[in-house]
Amino acid sequence: MVILSILALSLNWPTQVFGSFNPNLASDTQGLLWIVALYAAIHIPLDYIGGYWLPCHFSRQCLMFSFFASQYIRGLLVQAVFLIASGLVVLQIGRLGGRPAVLALLLFVMLVMIEGQDWLARFVAGLRISGSEWINGRKVVMVSGMDAGFAGGLVGLPGRERHIVPSLWQRVLPKGVVDLEIERRTAALKTGSRLRGLALAILFNLSGFYVSSLLPSAGVTTLSELFTTALGFTLWSFIGLLVLPTLSRRGVFELDQFAKSNGMSDTNFALTVRELDQLQDDEPTRTIGVETIFHPVPNVESRITRFRTGLHSTGAWNAARYALYLSWPCLGFLNRAVHCNSGRPELWVMLPVD
Repeated sequence: MVILSILALSLNWPTQVFGSFNPNLASDTQGLLWIVALYAAIHIPLDYIGGYWLPCHFSRQCLMFSFFASQYIRGLLVQAVFLIASGLVVLQIGRLGGRPAVLALLLFVMLVMIEGQDWLARFVAGLRISGSEWINGRKVVMVSGMDAGFAGGLVGLPGRERHIVPSLWQRVLPKGVVDLEIERRTAALKTGSRLRGLALAILFNLSGFYVSSLLPSAGVTTLSELFTTALGFTLWSFIGLLVLPTLSRRGVFELDQFAKSNGMSDTNFALTVRELDQLQDDEPTRTIGVETIFHPVPNVESRITRFRTGLHSTGAWNAARYALYLSWPCLGFLNRAVHCNSGRPELWVMLPVD
């Protein structure tokens, strides 16, 4: 996706293809349909490999192909509608108020996405609420799905947060692991790390969209300009995949140390992170280079070692993956092109957290 974006920008492809389109609703809709269709066509073979073939080949999880296909098509169509609608609204607002109005619009949409993240996740992937309960004074909503990598998380605007937990965890994890993980996520609120992660993700996306709209032939008033902006924003998102994971990892270490200071034992912590990792990457160790660039969640052994030493960190919890989710209205093309959610609709809206 990065290479294709660079080629398209270098060849000034958006202007060549869409430069003659009249700035009206019909032309904008037609052009956005073509753009989103091309985006889907490029992704479909990669999503098949990442979401179906590789998990089956390595015995991670292997759903019936008909189920995978139906769930994937559902997610594809929902996201396509979202992207097209976002593009249309951005163009209309851009013609009325220019870049400042568009940035205000994007901020509003991102805030709505934060508040309704659980709702959008259910709509995209067919996740179902299986129940709710109060654990340690916090309302916890149990959500059922088919992807073992779905880890739930914290959703909602600051002050309105809700814990989302996979119902699978209660069935397969040792007793107490879910409670310990909820304590850690509560720590994300108490330390302010989640708020820092959200703020950083929003600021990163807004600044990236603004900078991208200043590229030659870019803007927010015509389809060719918006497509150029989207391609530039895709490159900006790639930069985010390189720099934001470091702050996300520090956020994980911050919560780990908060849990330790509040009485979590070394044994319980090691049990928790090992069990959860087996449901997700199942990659307890990694080389430093690989982890530094692309992994916002530290490997298991690094976390256990850091937990025992008690070294304090301050970070921005989940900033890298919040930025990917919140890039939807900016028309970024990398939001489901990362190793953890390629071809897995249940993880497009709620990407895996620690």
